[in-house]
Amino acid sequence: MISTGINALDQMMGGGIPGGDKVLYSMEPGVNGQFFMISTLSAALKKGLTCLVIMPNTTVDAFRHDAITMRVDKRTLCSNKLVYIDAIDAERIQKGASSKEAKARDWKARIQKICRDRHIDVIFVYFDLLYEEFGLENGLCILESAREERRTTLILEHLNLEGAPLVDRFISEHSFDLVLTIRSSSHPLPPFSYFTLLHTSWAPIPIRSIPFSVQEGQIIPYIPKIVVIGPEKAGKSTFISHASALGHPPVIAGCPEEESASASLDFGRMRWKDFDIMLYGIPGRAEFDTSILPTLRHAMGVVIVIDADDPGMLPRAHYLAGLVAKQRIPFIIAANRKKTPHVMTEKEIRSSLALPREIPLQFISATDRDDVHGVLESLVDYITRIYS
Repeated sequence: MISTGINALDQMMGGGIPGGDKVLYSMEPGVNGQFFMISTLSAALKKGLTCLVIMPNTTVDAFRHDAITMRVDKRTLCSNKLVYIDAIDAERIQKGASSKEAKARDWKARIQKICRDRHIDVIFVYFDLLYEEFGLENGLCILESAREERRTTLILEHLNLEGAPLVDRFISEHSFDLVLTIRSSSHPLPPFSYFTLLHTSWAPIPIRSIPFSVQEGQIIPYIPKIVVIGPEKAGKSTFISHASALGHPPVIAGCPEEESASASLDFGRMRWKDFDIMLYGIPGRAEFDTSILPTLRHAMGVVIVIDADDPGMLPRAHYLAGLVAKQRIPFIIAANRKKTPHVMTEKEIRSSLALPREIPLQFISATDRDDVHGVLESLVDYITRIYS
């Protein structure tokens, strides 16, 4: 397996990329997806694999400079395990060939020779110029010709100006094994970027979308701000407590010590599966409703916790759901079971809250960390579906 260099992504895929597979990192305009390519290249070199980088749009020096700013070790970039075809090589091919067919033959011959002589394990390709010059079919044919003799892994980065139909062609017509799309959204503010694990051929992995930031040259999956609200005594503080990385009680802010957690602001911070998550819990009593809208500002999503055993909470939950919906912030319902014999059904809850079917509803125990993490995971998937 070849690591992507992103632990959370490797975990989602069962350990990384199987050797010999074909991988596409598809970027939409305005997103800096080069970190994904560099991260995977760095991980492959650390594993001792011999890599060919094809970058017709830039020079070796410029590429090394960019990679060093992403915290890749300079000695790694000068390793004898790394071979380049850069813009200077591309220009020579361009000048030396009399036709497009001749150019394609020259590209094939050069790549084949390097792969044969250097026993290349992984080919990294910045595909944009090859795609513009030769089109999808012929551009991929040039690269595939170097993989005929051995199971060389092929990893492409491509700026996708054509949307989902082009990505579908990579999967259906050219049998790519892993397709990762890298996109951005301007809502909610501040804007966020996210990657989507769209397709894997080796395992039935569900489509997953993960927001990310780039910190100190590393891709960090993150959820910047999630607000937890709900009726009084629904289990919000318990939810936040069991979401925290070490299971510590949430920080209680803005109230005297003698007041109960239900009359205070909860704040939880956790790091889970490489996610940085901040949780803000608002008390459920009506007198704290004035703090809801300020706290929702810049929130990426909301968890509304209800007591699945108490139908009397539903009118209050309906009001809170309507308040969040008016702010156009994605939310999920976490129906907290407290192990009493009379639990409301999903149909009853959805009907009482006038909840559209597309809004997720999960039955959980707020004391079960796996349940709590599952709610956050579902919320992130829902967020990225809405803003994609």
